[in-house]
Amino acid sequence: MTPMRVLLPGFALLIGAALSGPPPQGRVVAITIDDLPAVAASTDDWAVVTDHILATLHDYHVPAVGFVNENKLYVEGTLDSARVALLSAWLAAGQELGNHTFAHRSANATPLAEYLAGITQGETVTRELARRAARPFRYFRHPQLHTGRSLAYRDSVTRFLAAHGYTVAPVTVDNQEWVYARAYMFAKHRGDSALTRRITRAYLQHLDAAFTYSEGLSQRLFRRDIPLVLLLHANELNADHLGEVLGRLHARGYRFASLPEVVADSAYRSPDTYVGPAGMSWLIRWAQTRGIEIPNEPREEPWISELAALLAP
Repeated sequence: MTPMRVLLPGFALLIGAALSGPPPQGRVVAITIDDLPAVAASTDDWAVVTDHILATLHDYHVPAVGFVNENKLYVEGTLDSARVALLSAWLAAGQELGNHTFAHRSANATPLAEYLAGITQGETVTRELARRAARPFRYFRHPQLHTGRSLAYRDSVTRFLAAHGYTVAPVTVDNQEWVYARAYMFAKHRGDSALTRRITRAYLQHLDAAFTYSEGLSQRLFRRDIPLVLLLHANELNADHLGEVLGRLHARGYRFASLPEVVADSAYRSPDTYVGPAGMSWLIRWAQTRGIEIPNEPREEPWISELAALLAP
C-alpha cells in the first residue's frame, strides 16, 4: 500500500500509537451497508449475499442499516417479488433499511429537481415494507457521498430530507472496499482461489489502515476516539468475509452500536461547510471546515485497481 502523506502536526504520532500496543477499549462503531439488495455480485447470488450478511450480523449481535437503491428491485420495468423479499429479510432479521436514492445518481451531476425526485422514488417500496414490519425508516445516504457542488444545492436537499422525515447518515470510516469487491468478484468467478485469498488479505489490511486513519483524525479533531460509522456494501466480498471484518474490529477494541447511538455523539454536530467534487468522510469535512490540512486517505493497491477494471460493468 502506498504510504500516507502526513500533513497534520502530531498525526504521525497518533498513527504510530494506534499501530503499537493493545488497542484502547471502549471504542464504538456502527455498521452501515450500501447498495441493497446487492452490488458486485451476480443477480443469481443476491439471495446468498443477503443470507450470509444477515447471518453474520446476527452471529456477532450487530445492528446495521442497509441503504437501498430501489431501481434494483425491477426486472425489465416490473417489480420483482423475489428481490423485494430480500429487503423483507433484512427487516425480519431486525435490521433497518434506509434510502440511497432510486438509481444511485450523484448529487454533483444531477439537477436538483431530478435528485429530489430520485429520493422520493427511492422510498416507494421500502418505506411501506418498513411500516408493515414496524421498523423505522429514517436515514438517507448520498450516493458516492456526494452532497452537491454548492451550499444552496446541499441545503435544499437537507431541507427536503427533513420535511420527509429523513436524517442524513454520515460516514466516518470511508474506504475503497468497493474496488476490492470488484477485484474479488472477478477472481472468484474465474475460479482462482489463490487470487481471492490474496485479495481478501489485502482488503482486510486496507480496512485496518482506514480505521487507523479515522482513529488518528478523530484524536486530532476531538482529542478522543469518537464513535465511528463504517461504510460497507452488500457484495460477495462481504458475504464471504464480513465475519473476519467484524472479528478484527472487535480485536481493535470496538463494540457494535446502532447508528442512532453513534450519531447522538456531540462530534456529529460539528460544523460542515464543505462543498465540492469529492465524496468524503465527515471527519474530513469537519477538518476542512476548521481549515485543517489533512493527510491522504489510504487507497487500494494498483494491482487491485487493475483487477477491478477487468470486471465487466
